[in-house]
Amino acid sequence: MESHRLSGGVRARRAPSWWQDWGTALPVLAVAYCLLYVIWRASGPRDDFATHVIARLVFLPLNAATALLAWRASRRHAGSPRTQRALRVITYAFVCVLAGNIVSFYVGMIMDGDPGVSWINVFYYPFYLLLLVGLLSFPLTRRSEHENRKFLLDAAAVLVGGGTAIWFFVVRPTTEANHLGALASAIALAYPLGDILLLTGLTTFLMRRPADSRGGARGWFVVGVAAYAVSDLANDLEFLNVGWFGLTSTDVVYLGAYCILIASLSRFSWPATDAPVEAPVPAVQPFSPLPYVAGAFLFGLILVVAARAWPAPLSVLSIGAMLTTAFLVVRQLAAVGENARLVGERAARENEARFRALVQHSTDVIAIVDVDAVIRFLSPSVTRIFGYPPEELLGRKVTEFLHHDSMRDAVSLIVSAAANPGVTAPAEWKVRHRDGRLLSVETVGTNLLSEPTVGGIVLNTRDISERKALEKQLTHQAFHDPLTNLANRVLFLDRVSHALALVRRHDQMLAVLFVDLDGFKTINDSLGHAAGDRLLAVVASRLQTCVRTSDTVSRLGGDEFALLIEDATDDQAATEVAERVAASVRHPILIEGKEVFMTASIGIATAKDEGSASDLLRNADMAMYVAKSRGKARWERFEPGMHIRALERLDLEAELRHALDRADQFVLLYQPIVQLQTGEVKGIEALVRWTHPERGTLTPAQFIPLAEETGLIVPLGRWVLREACRQAQVWQAKRTAGPPLTLTVNVSGYQLQYDGVVADVRAALADSGLDPHNLVLEITESVLMQQNETILERLRALKAVGVRLAIDDFGTGYSSLGYLQRFPIDILKIDKAFVDDIGATGAEPALVRAIIALGDTLQLQTIAEGIELKQQWHGLRELGCEMGQGYLFARPVSVGQIDALFDGHGTRAPAALLPTDSPAPQVSR
Repeated sequence: MESHRLSGGVRARRAPSWWQDWGTALPVLAVAYCLLYVIWRASGPRDDFATHVIARLVFLPLNAATALLAWRASRRHAGSPRTQRALRVITYAFVCVLAGNIVSFYVGMIMDGDPGVSWINVFYYPFYLLLLVGLLSFPLTRRSEHENRKFLLDAAAVLVGGGTAIWFFVVRPTTEANHLGALASAIALAYPLGDILLLTGLTTFLMRRPADSRGGARGWFVVGVAAYAVSDLANDLEFLNVGWFGLTSTDVVYLGAYCILIASLSRFSWPATDAPVEAPVPAVQPFSPLPYVAGAFLFGLILVVAARAWPAPLSVLSIGAMLTTAFLVVRQLAAVGENARLVGERAARENEARFRALVQHSTDVIAIVDVDAVIRFLSPSVTRIFGYPPEELLGRKVTEFLHHDSMRDAVSLIVSAAANPGVTAPAEWKVRHRDGRLLSVETVGTNLLSEPTVGGIVLNTRDISERKALEKQLTHQAFHDPLTNLANRVLFLDRVSHALALVRRHDQMLAVLFVDLDGFKTINDSLGHAAGDRLLAVVASRLQTCVRTSDTVSRLGGDEFALLIEDATDDQAATEVAERVAASVRHPILIEGKEVFMTASIGIATAKDEGSASDLLRNADMAMYVAKSRGKARWERFEPGMHIRALERLDLEAELRHALDRADQFVLLYQPIVQLQTGEVKGIEALVRWTHPERGTLTPAQFIPLAEETGLIVPLGRWVLREACRQAQVWQAKRTAGPPLTLTVNVSGYQLQYDGVVADVRAALADSGLDPHNLVLEITESVLMQQNETILERLRALKAVGVRLAIDDFGTGYSSLGYLQRFPIDILKIDKAFVDDIGATGAEPALVRAIIALGDTLQLQTIAEGIELKQQWHGLRELGCEMGQGYLFARPVSVGQIDALFDGHGTRAPAALLPTDSPAPQVSR
């Protein structure tokens, strides 16, 4: 028995030529192959052995080609596991047919047996089951339970009709064939039953495949399978008459079925989905002709049989029953059409009811007006939104209920809608509520004058009062500071821009004041941010009392405020406002039961007709920073030189960053620290210098403040510490006698605020190998006067490392000396200002004496700075000061000069051996 089946695959991309794609070329070759065979058989009757061999082998290439193309189609559907699985099962089905044909040829032609009644049929039987499984494995459309019942009834009708036809044409003649034995009859009956399985698969496949899977290669695939089943049944009938060796007349039908299957498989594709397609459930079951075709075919058979036995009573009754049934079928078809019409009408009524419910419960007001704006229809929602019952407004014009500012816009919208089809742009109106309130609404007009059921202009109106209120609130928030409710930077700059335009137009003057609170960070750190916010609110309120209502007060952020003084009569007007602002801020503020005293630094910038708003605010900002640098709690006017200095400072900052990236412009100079009694060098202080390529050598006073403000002091201090420790260890290794040298390195207060300062010190000591006890970190007294807990924590951590700590410029502070007991200090360095008094005519070095005595009491070492005269040296020695440094002994010098000092004089400073009374002026560190 022959058998062939094909399954889906993704449509291959069209090749430039058919012979370049074997999948496209194979169907062409198969058709040519079948035509040659048919022409050869039609050329004349042949009954020799070779003819029988060719007839039995002719289907093997077709079997192989069908299985190969089915497998190829499954490879194209790798992204859809269900489709790929279905195609592979169909491939296995045709492999069974191929195996059966090969074995049949061997048994029939080689072994001279009868394959028709042989065990070899077991190779053919799996074909039907596998093909059925393959057809049912495709992703088919799901149905609702109701639609599934309809499908089962339709499928049952098709199977009964088709099964009856198979019984009539094949099964019945097979059972009536007396020349067949029991085994041959059983084998012959198995094939029609297999064809019924194919009919089941085809019916399910056709009636439940997705809508987008119809037509094309998939449709030809169905035709090919159906043709194959018909060929199979015809082959069964032929086998009853001529046996296996006479099966030749059905070959042409088989060949046609194979050609269709091969052609469809080469282009087969399935919708790109792995899950069964979820199709919307239709209101009416789609019409399927299959049940009616099956019934008509069955009645046709009955008619043929009845006509042969005419005029027997059963035949007459059968024909009468068929005619009655035909009338009933027509009646049923008419009922289906009527049902579809009724369903359509019901859907229309449901849509109308749905639309009516939507209109009645809509949040929008739907109105129909004529071209004169007279209201003809209103939805019930008008009562809920505007308070009017619909009947009260019918026949009145829309404009009667609008604010007078919106009447023109309403008339314009209606005229535009009447003149143009389609929908108008949204328009915003003010509509008066029945209780007198004004509501903001948004209206869209649609021209339906030509629509018979409407005959007017439809106005869809929505209440947007809440949205407008929210927009107003958001706009206010976008231009105002949420804490103080003052104008923010954006609004302030906008108002300054408008004021500048008036200045240029009317030759007026305006002034901008930039106000920054002094010491505000201390309030946040001590009392908390909530207290700081309350203080800012109080200051904002006071600032508003210092200006006119036409002026603008703004909070720019943090503790920075700006004031715009419009139409200032002269420069004195801005000065008076600055004085009022300073006085109002100085007044004590009660925060959490405590009186807080604040001051403000103020910058003033005036303008007539030059610059932009940003320029004016920037100028006031620069003037404010000058006020801070000159002692705070004051005001300064902007001068052009401030801008130039600011630009220079900006350039210097950029150059400092580049210098730190390369680190080749910084050098360390070293100044010896000597024991005053003996002149012996006990230590070295490292001092950094910046060798600028254009500005020359810059002292720390010229760039350290900038480094501290920008945070660059941290990487700079890290480099100084590492380089100084490395060099100190080199000198330490060269010393063969005497106690080890101490290295003193200056540490900024900004470095102590940095979390990694302790780690930097540890790393410098570890990399250099320097003993921590030989490293002295020098901190200015002003840093310790802040009594900051963070500073205390850092100093204790540094002491834990093993380094010593020194206070630089001691005696210049004005706070309590109690911090000496809190902080782990080892050394006091007496400021040069006190050393200058020693040896001066009529001067009594009482402060120096007190500092030395304090050091002795607290067991702290004292070092005098800036010793330039030998009488200062002798006076300090007599007062009991231990150590000193200054130009009398040595200036800050390079590494090579320090090396020469040690090489030529051992451990004594050359200036101490040969002192001079005419020292050069000292350069600030």
